[in-house]
Amino acid sequence: MGAVSYRGVGNMKALVVMKKGVSFDTFFPKENMEYINSLGEITFVETKEEVLENISDCQVYITGWNSPRLDEEILEKGKNLRLLAHTSGSVAGVVSDAMWERGIKVISGNNYFAESVAEGTIGLILSATRRIPQLHNKLSNEGIWPKSGEVFTDSLLYKTVGIISYGAVARHLVKMLSVFKVNIKVYDIVEIPKEEREKYNFTQCSMEEIFSTCDIISVHTPLNENTYHLIDDKLLSMLRKDSYFINTSRGKVIDQKALTKHLINGDFYAALDVFEVEPVPRNDGLLGLSNVVLSPHKGGPTVNLRKDIARKVIKEAADYIDYNKPLINEITKQMADVMTR
Repeated sequence: MGAVSYRGVGNMKALVVMKKGVSFDTFFPKENMEYINSLGEITFVETKEEVLENISDCQVYITGWNSPRLDEEILEKGKNLRLLAHTSGSVAGVVSDAMWERGIKVISGNNYFAESVAEGTIGLILSATRRIPQLHNKLSNEGIWPKSGEVFTDSLLYKTVGIISYGAVARHLVKMLSVFKVNIKVYDIVEIPKEEREKYNFTQCSMEEIFSTCDIISVHTPLNENTYHLIDDKLLSMLRKDSYFINTSRGKVIDQKALTKHLINGDFYAALDVFEVEPVPRNDGLLGLSNVVLSPHKGGPTVNLRKDIARKVIKEAADYIDYNKPLINEITKQMADVMTR
Protein backbone atom coordinates (compact mmCIF):
# COMPACT_ATOMS: atom_id res chain seq x y z
CA MET A 1 0.00 0.00 0.00
CA GLY A 2 2.86 2.38 0.81
CA ALA A 3 3.21 5.20 3.33
CA VAL A 4 0.53 7.89 3.54
CA SER A 5 1.44 11.22 5.16
CA TYR A 6 -0.55 14.19 6.46
CA ARG A 7 0.53 17.61 7.70
CA GLY A 8 -1.56 19.33 10.38
CA VAL A 9 -1.05 22.47 12.42
CA GLY A 10 0.66 20.77 15.37
CA ASN A 11 4.35 20.04 15.81
CA MET A 12 4.37 16.31 16.56
CA LYS A 13 6.09 14.05 14.03
CA ALA A 14 4.67 10.57 14.36
CA LEU A 15 4.69 7.24 12.56
CA VAL A 16 1.53 5.14 12.91
CA VAL A 17 2.36 1.47 12.30
CA MET A 18 -0.83 -0.57 11.94
CA LYS A 19 -2.28 -2.73 9.19
CA LYS A 20 -5.35 -1.25 7.54
CA GLY A 21 -8.61 -3.12 7.87
CA VAL A 22 -11.59 -3.58 10.15
CA SER A 23 -9.51 -3.52 13.35
CA PHE A 24 -7.67 -0.37 12.26
CA ASP A 25 -10.97 1.36 11.54
CA THR A 26 -12.23 0.73 15.08
CA PHE A 27 -9.20 2.54 16.53
CA PHE A 28 -9.02 5.18 13.79
CA PRO A 29 -12.52 6.02 12.55
CA LYS A 30 -12.97 9.22 10.57
CA GLU A 31 -13.05 11.51 13.61
CA ASN A 32 -9.81 10.06 14.99
CA MET A 33 -8.11 10.33 11.60
CA GLU A 34 -9.05 13.99 11.43
CA TYR A 35 -7.85 14.53 14.98
CA ILE A 36 -4.45 12.85 14.69
CA ASN A 37 -3.79 14.45 11.31
CA SER A 38 -4.28 17.87 12.90
CA LEU A 39 -1.51 17.25 15.44
CA GLY A 40 1.45 17.55 13.10
CA GLU A 41 3.27 15.49 10.50
CA ILE A 42 1.67 12.06 10.67
CA THR A 43 2.65 9.13 8.45
CA PHE A 44 0.74 5.85 8.27
CA VAL A 45 2.58 2.63 7.34
CA GLU A 46 1.90 -1.10 7.64
CA THR A 47 5.20 -3.00 7.32
CA LYS A 48 8.61 -2.93 8.93
CA GLU A 49 10.15 -2.06 5.56
CA GLU A 50 7.95 1.04 5.41
CA VAL A 51 8.90 1.88 9.00
CA LEU A 52 12.58 1.86 8.10
CA GLU A 53 11.92 4.12 5.12
CA ASN A 54 9.89 6.73 7.04
CA ILE A 55 11.05 6.86 10.65
CA SER A 56 14.13 9.09 10.39
CA ASP A 57 12.45 12.33 11.53
CA CYS A 58 9.77 10.85 13.77
CA GLN A 59 9.50 11.57 17.49
CA VAL A 60 6.64 9.17 18.23
CA TYR A 61 6.16 5.53 17.22
CA ILE A 62 2.42 4.73 17.42
CA THR A 63 1.51 1.04 17.46
CA GLY A 64 -1.35 -1.42 17.84
CA TRP A 65 -1.87 -5.17 17.70
CA ASN A 66 0.91 -6.96 15.75
CA SER A 67 2.92 -3.81 15.01
CA PRO A 68 6.69 -4.35 14.44
CA ARG A 69 8.82 -4.39 17.58
CA LEU A 70 10.86 -1.23 18.19
CA ASP A 71 14.13 -3.11 17.76
CA GLU A 72 17.74 -2.10 17.13
CA GLU A 73 17.26 -1.95 13.37
CA ILE A 74 14.41 0.53 13.63
CA LEU A 75 16.14 2.50 16.39
CA GLU A 76 19.23 2.88 14.21
CA LYS A 77 17.07 4.70 11.66
CA GLY A 78 14.91 6.53 14.19
CA LYS A 79 17.45 8.77 15.86
CA ASN A 80 14.81 11.30 16.93
CA LEU A 81 12.40 8.88 18.63
CA ARG A 82 11.30 9.94 22.11
CA LEU A 83 8.09 8.05 22.74
CA LEU A 84 6.38 4.75 21.93
CA ALA A 85 2.59 5.20 22.10
CA HIS A 86 0.73 1.87 22.06
CA THR A 87 -3.01 2.11 21.41
CA SER A 88 -3.61 -1.40 22.79
CA GLY A 89 -2.89 -2.93 26.21
CA SER A 90 0.22 -5.06 26.74
CA VAL A 91 3.38 -3.56 25.25
CA ALA A 92 5.39 -6.79 25.55
CA GLY A 93 5.26 -7.38 21.80
CA VAL A 94 6.53 -3.94 20.75
CA VAL A 95 9.20 -2.93 23.30
CA SER A 96 12.85 -4.07 23.32
CA ASP A 97 15.92 -3.89 25.55
CA ALA A 98 17.55 -1.57 23.03
CA MET A 99 14.59 0.80 23.30
CA TRP A 100 14.79 0.92 27.10
CA GLU A 101 18.54 1.54 26.87
CA ARG A 102 17.89 4.51 24.61
CA GLY A 103 15.64 6.02 27.29
CA ILE A 104 12.58 6.10 25.06
CA LYS A 105 9.38 6.55 27.07
CA VAL A 106 6.36 4.24 26.66
CA ILE A 107 2.65 4.82 27.10
CA SER A 108 -0.27 2.53 26.31
CA GLY A 109 -4.00 2.07 26.70
CA ASN A 110 -3.39 -0.72 29.21
CA ASN A 111 -5.29 0.86 32.09
CA TYR A 112 -8.31 1.57 29.88
CA PHE A 113 -8.18 -1.96 28.46
CA ALA A 114 -7.96 -3.36 31.98
CA GLU A 115 -11.08 -1.53 33.13
CA SER A 116 -13.03 -3.00 30.22
CA VAL A 117 -11.73 -6.52 30.96
CA ALA A 118 -12.80 -6.12 34.60
CA GLU A 119 -16.29 -5.19 33.40
CA GLY A 120 -16.29 -8.25 31.13
CA THR A 121 -15.24 -10.42 34.07
CA ILE A 122 -18.25 -9.22 36.07
CA GLY A 123 -20.42 -10.09 33.08
CA LEU A 124 -19.05 -13.63 32.90
CA ILE A 125 -19.46 -14.15 36.64
CA LEU A 126 -23.09 -13.05 36.50
CA SER A 127 -23.73 -15.13 33.38
CA ALA A 128 -22.44 -18.23 35.18
CA THR A 129 -24.07 -17.67 38.56
CA ARG A 130 -27.40 -16.55 37.13
CA ARG A 131 -27.33 -19.36 34.50
CA ILE A 132 -28.16 -16.82 31.81
CA PRO A 133 -27.04 -18.96 28.83
CA GLN A 134 -29.05 -21.99 30.02
CA LEU A 135 -32.16 -19.90 30.62
CA HIS A 136 -31.80 -18.20 27.24
CA ASN A 137 -31.41 -21.58 25.53
CA LYS A 138 -34.51 -23.03 27.18
CA LEU A 139 -36.66 -20.03 26.35
CA SER A 140 -35.34 -19.03 22.92
CA ASN A 141 -34.13 -22.30 21.39
CA GLU A 142 -36.32 -24.89 23.12
CA GLY A 143 -39.40 -22.74 23.62
CA ILE A 144 -39.64 -23.86 27.25
CA TRP A 145 -40.60 -21.64 30.16
CA PRO A 146 -38.60 -23.28 33.00
CA LYS A 147 -40.58 -24.40 36.01
CA SER A 148 -39.69 -23.01 39.42
CA GLY A 149 -36.54 -24.72 40.67
CA GLU A 150 -35.83 -26.42 37.34
CA VAL A 151 -32.74 -24.29 36.75
CA PHE A 152 -30.77 -23.44 39.88
CA THR A 153 -29.75 -19.78 39.85
CA ASP A 154 -27.09 -18.40 42.12
CA SER A 155 -25.95 -14.95 43.27
CA LEU A 156 -22.71 -13.01 43.33
CA LEU A 157 -23.92 -11.13 46.41
CA TYR A 158 -22.08 -11.99 49.63
CA LYS A 159 -19.82 -14.56 47.98
CA THR A 160 -16.11 -15.03 48.75
CA VAL A 161 -14.18 -14.13 45.61
CA GLY A 162 -10.57 -15.12 45.00
CA ILE A 163 -8.45 -13.14 42.54
CA ILE A 164 -5.27 -14.61 41.08
CA SER A 165 -2.69 -11.86 40.37
CA TYR A 166 -3.14 -8.23 41.34
CA GLY A 167 -2.44 -6.34 38.15
CA ALA A 168 -4.32 -3.59 36.33
CA VAL A 169 -7.45 -5.70 35.67
CA ALA A 170 -7.66 -6.89 39.27
CA ARG A 171 -7.32 -3.34 40.60
CA HIS A 172 -10.43 -2.34 38.67
CA LEU A 173 -12.20 -5.58 39.55
CA VAL A 174 -11.90 -5.19 43.33
CA LYS A 175 -13.52 -1.74 43.04
CA MET A 176 -16.37 -3.07 40.88
CA LEU A 177 -16.95 -6.04 43.20
CA SER A 178 -17.40 -3.82 46.26
CA VAL A 179 -21.05 -3.09 45.35
CA PHE A 180 -21.82 -6.83 45.59
CA LYS A 181 -20.78 -6.95 49.26
CA VAL A 182 -18.33 -9.78 48.66
CA ASN A 183 -15.39 -11.00 50.69
CA ILE A 184 -12.24 -10.73 48.55
CA LYS A 185 -9.01 -12.71 48.75
CA VAL A 186 -6.08 -11.94 46.46
CA TYR A 187 -2.98 -13.89 45.48
CA ASP A 188 0.09 -12.18 44.04
CA ILE A 189 3.81 -12.97 43.99
CA VAL A 190 4.65 -9.61 45.60
CA GLU A 191 3.28 -8.20 48.83
CA ILE A 192 0.43 -5.79 48.18
CA PRO A 193 0.74 -2.59 50.25
CA LYS A 194 -1.37 -2.53 53.41
CA GLU A 195 -2.94 0.77 52.36
CA GLU A 196 -4.18 -0.83 49.13
CA ARG A 197 -5.59 -3.85 50.93
CA GLU A 198 -7.39 -1.71 53.48
CA LYS A 199 -8.71 0.74 50.87
CA TYR A 200 -10.50 -2.02 48.94
CA ASN A 201 -11.08 -4.31 51.92
CA PHE A 202 -9.35 -7.50 50.78
CA THR A 203 -6.83 -9.93 52.24
CA GLN A 204 -3.75 -11.36 50.54
CA CYS A 205 -3.24 -15.10 50.79
CA SER A 206 -1.86 -18.17 49.04
CA MET A 207 -3.34 -19.72 45.91
CA GLU A 208 -4.03 -22.88 47.90
CA GLU A 209 -6.22 -20.91 50.32
CA ILE A 210 -8.07 -19.24 47.45
CA PHE A 211 -8.81 -22.48 45.61
CA SER A 212 -9.87 -24.30 48.76
CA THR A 213 -12.04 -21.57 50.36
CA CYS A 214 -13.46 -19.25 47.68
CA ASP A 215 -16.84 -19.48 45.97
CA ILE A 216 -15.55 -17.74 42.84
CA ILE A 217 -11.98 -17.74 41.51
CA SER A 218 -11.05 -15.22 38.82
CA VAL A 219 -7.68 -15.47 37.04
CA HIS A 220 -5.86 -12.32 35.87
CA THR A 221 -2.30 -13.59 35.46
CA PRO A 222 -0.24 -12.40 32.47
CA LEU A 223 1.22 -15.12 30.27
CA ASN A 224 4.99 -15.42 30.28
CA GLU A 225 7.63 -18.12 30.70
CA ASN A 226 6.92 -18.29 34.45
CA THR A 227 3.13 -18.58 34.30
CA TYR A 228 2.53 -21.32 31.71
CA HIS A 229 0.10 -23.82 33.33
CA LEU A 230 0.35 -21.95 36.63
CA ILE A 231 -3.13 -23.23 37.44
CA ASP A 232 -2.74 -27.01 37.42
CA ASP A 233 -4.73 -30.10 38.30
CA LYS A 234 -3.69 -29.94 41.95
CA LEU A 235 -5.22 -26.49 42.40
CA LEU A 236 -8.30 -27.25 40.33
CA SER A 237 -8.92 -30.35 42.45
CA MET A 238 -9.37 -28.10 45.49
CA LEU A 239 -12.45 -26.38 44.08
CA ARG A 240 -15.81 -27.18 45.65
CA LYS A 241 -18.64 -28.56 43.51
CA ASP A 242 -20.66 -25.33 43.85
CA SER A 243 -17.76 -23.01 43.01
CA TYR A 244 -17.05 -20.98 39.86
CA PHE A 245 -13.79 -20.72 37.93
CA ILE A 246 -13.39 -17.63 35.71
CA ASN A 247 -10.57 -16.96 33.24
CA THR A 248 -10.19 -13.73 31.25
CA SER A 249 -6.37 -13.69 31.24
CA ARG A 250 -4.76 -16.16 28.81
CA GLY A 251 -5.66 -19.76 28.10
CA LYS A 252 -2.15 -21.14 28.55
CA VAL A 253 -2.02 -19.93 32.16
CA ILE A 254 -4.34 -22.89 32.84
CA ASP A 255 -3.70 -26.58 32.24
CA GLN A 256 -6.73 -26.84 29.95
CA LYS A 257 -6.58 -30.64 29.74
CA ALA A 258 -6.98 -30.84 33.52
CA LEU A 259 -9.65 -28.13 33.50
CA THR A 260 -11.65 -29.95 30.82
CA LYS A 261 -11.49 -33.20 32.80
CA HIS A 262 -12.93 -31.53 35.89
CA LEU A 263 -15.68 -29.76 33.96
CA ILE A 264 -16.73 -32.95 32.13
CA ASN A 265 -16.93 -34.59 35.56
CA GLY A 266 -19.16 -31.74 36.77
CA ASP A 267 -16.74 -30.83 39.56
CA PHE A 268 -17.51 -27.08 39.38
CA TYR A 269 -18.76 -24.34 37.07
CA ALA A 270 -16.64 -22.19 34.76
CA ALA A 271 -16.81 -19.10 32.57
CA LEU A 272 -13.98 -18.92 30.06
CA ASP A 273 -13.04 -16.17 27.63
CA VAL A 274 -9.61 -17.54 26.66
CA PHE A 275 -8.26 -20.95 25.64
CA GLU A 276 -4.98 -22.75 24.97
CA VAL A 277 -5.84 -23.00 21.27
CA GLU A 278 -7.77 -20.16 19.62
CA PRO A 279 -10.09 -20.44 17.77
CA VAL A 280 -11.33 -23.38 19.82
CA PRO A 281 -11.38 -26.61 17.72
CA ARG A 282 -14.85 -27.94 16.97
CA ASN A 283 -14.03 -31.22 18.76
CA ASP A 284 -12.82 -29.52 21.95
CA GLY A 285 -14.14 -31.19 25.09
CA LEU A 286 -15.26 -27.86 26.56
CA LEU A 287 -17.92 -27.35 23.90
CA GLY A 288 -21.48 -28.25 24.76
CA LEU A 289 -21.02 -28.59 28.51
CA SER A 290 -23.94 -27.28 30.57
CA ASN A 291 -21.70 -26.10 33.41
CA VAL A 292 -19.52 -23.84 31.26
CA VAL A 293 -20.07 -20.36 29.82
CA LEU A 294 -17.81 -19.81 26.79
CA SER A 295 -16.83 -16.53 25.13
CA PRO A 296 -14.48 -16.26 22.10
CA HIS A 297 -11.80 -13.98 23.61
CA LYS A 298 -14.14 -10.98 23.77
CA GLY A 299 -13.54 -10.01 27.40
CA GLY A 300 -12.42 -6.52 26.53
CA PRO A 301 -12.04 -3.88 25.50
CA THR A 302 -15.38 -3.55 23.80
CA VAL A 303 -15.21 -2.32 20.21
CA ASN A 304 -16.92 0.97 20.97
CA LEU A 305 -14.19 1.91 23.47
CA ARG A 306 -11.28 1.48 21.05
CA LYS A 307 -11.66 4.85 19.36
CA ASP A 308 -11.79 6.63 22.72
CA ILE A 309 -8.75 4.78 24.04
CA ALA A 310 -6.75 5.52 20.88
CA ARG A 311 -7.67 9.20 21.05
CA LYS A 312 -6.59 9.45 24.70
CA VAL A 313 -3.23 7.79 23.96
CA ILE A 314 -2.65 10.04 20.92
CA LYS A 315 -3.54 13.20 22.87
CA GLU A 316 -1.19 12.19 25.67
CA ALA A 317 1.60 11.71 23.12
CA ALA A 318 1.01 15.12 21.52
CA ASP A 319 0.82 16.87 24.91
CA TYR A 320 4.13 15.28 25.89
CA ILE A 321 5.91 16.19 22.66
CA ASP A 322 4.48 19.69 22.13
CA TYR A 323 3.93 20.92 25.69
CA ASN A 324 6.18 18.69 27.79
CA LYS A 325 3.19 17.59 29.88
CA PRO A 326 3.78 14.67 32.27
CA LEU A 327 2.79 11.23 31.04
CA ILE A 328 -0.39 9.79 32.56
CA ASN A 329 -0.28 6.22 31.27
CA GLU A 330 3.46 5.56 31.29
CA ILE A 331 4.61 1.95 31.19
CA THR A 332 7.94 1.30 32.86
CA LYS A 333 10.32 -1.53 32.00
CA GLN A 334 9.37 -3.22 35.27
CA MET A 335 5.70 -3.12 34.29
CA ALA A 336 6.36 -4.27 30.72
CA ASP A 337 8.44 -7.22 31.89
CA VAL A 338 5.43 -8.88 33.54
CA MET A 339 2.90 -8.18 30.77
CA THR A 340 1.49 -10.91 28.55
CA ARG A 341 3.76 -11.77 25.64
